[in-house]
Amino acid sequence: MARKQFAQLFLNKIINEQDMTPLTKYKITATDMPTRVDRDTYEFIRQYNAEQGEVPSYATVAASVADFESIPDISDSFTYLAKQVKDYSGKMAIFRLLEDPDMQAKYDAMSSIEFADYVEQAMHDIKINAKISTGLGTDILQDGEKFLTEYEKRKAGDSNKLWRSKFPTINREIGGYTEGNLYAVYGRSGRGKSIIVMEDALEAACNGAHVLIWALEMPWFEWMARAYSSLSARRQIFTAQIDGVDYKTGFYNRDLQQGGLDEAFEEAFRVFTLELSEGQHVKGSITLRSVDDDDFDKRNLAALQTDIEAVDANFVVIDPIYYMDFEQNTSKTAGGDVAATSKKLRWLAGRTKTAIVVVTQAEEEKESRDDDGARSISIPSRDDVKKSKAILEDAATLLAFDSAGDSGIIEIKKGRSGGEGVQAELVFMPSYGVVKEIDYEAALVREF
Repeated sequence: MARKQFAQLFLNKIINEQDMTPLTKYKITATDMPTRVDRDTYEFIRQYNAEQGEVPSYATVAASVADFESIPDISDSFTYLAKQVKDYSGKMAIFRLLEDPDMQAKYDAMSSIEFADYVEQAMHDIKINAKISTGLGTDILQDGEKFLTEYEKRKAGDSNKLWRSKFPTINREIGGYTEGNLYAVYGRSGRGKSIIVMEDALEAACNGAHVLIWALEMPWFEWMARAYSSLSARRQIFTAQIDGVDYKTGFYNRDLQQGGLDEAFEEAFRVFTLELSEGQHVKGSITLRSVDDDDFDKRNLAALQTDIEAVDANFVVIDPIYYMDFEQNTSKTAGGDVAATSKKLRWLAGRTKTAIVVVTQAEEEKESRDDDGARSISIPSRDDVKKSKAILEDAATLLAFDSAGDSGIIEIKKGRSGGEGVQAELVFMPSYGVVKEIDYEAALVREF
């Protein structure tokens, strides 16, 4: 049997066992598929699983993939088959590298050291892809070198596993958003929790993250208007006097949403959007999936994973979590569907190495007002997390938010690294793109 046929055997065993996990465990990708039929089969199985949540039958694959050949009762282990698939894939990658028509041009253009480095890196990448992992997890005693390698990468800034918050107190207390963790932000309806999460998502994108937004409640035009207002405020495009105080602001959100910019501002806005499209101001990327997208009809975990992989996301926002298509409530308990979804989101964050931030509501309460009748800030308690307490339990960090007038407060309600009860006081004027923590020390220095 030709070695390239092991990919066919591997895919047939996936169908026979009705188990997708070996594809991920052994990092088998479409590039490992040697033939057109194998690639088509692989892509169909992946797509079917993302849409249906299960592995297709032999009959369905045969009806959907031209020239697919069914091979039942494969007794060889997944480990053995994966080794053969990866070995053949590695050899073909080496062949393509050596036969690269641009190799001579690279040889002529590069110095000897540069060319040697290029070949070395290319061969290293092939070697890494050709390996499979058969061990279970990480051996704490034996894998010290693995830790040191990652440590040096982080020390050199080559492995950005941490995305900083826009708000200094959050960075000081919990470090920011670490890839592989689930975070939750909650607050009462209409208080601005979505804006707080958007601000940190934009901050991550500005620092190089590939951000994926699942806006399950907000239309795309409204979300983009808010984002443009915030991003332009970071550039301090305008100065506006609000209640006698000068603020550096962005485009006025309401004017953007209503198409009401005056002529000069509209021209400035067109220039700003052009700058964004040219890669200015934002180092990463932002992909928005919104409630009014025509093709956004699958909102389950499988669809989320597909989107994460499609955009190579580092930072993911689900706003709000309770509008997802929940997992089946196998526990038959109240809130069991949300609990099952929350647990699998935690697992998905680790598997995809993403920081996932979910938004949920707090229980409503009677509003508290000051002597002038103005509503005052009232931070919801941990017990006020609505829909499911599993969100509280599964999140590495739980942030509560409330706002009143031009002020807002974020409070850390749960922090794996501490910080519980610590608050960040904000200037909260999202209509102007101004959402920032109050720096009392800087204000004191200016005063004196």
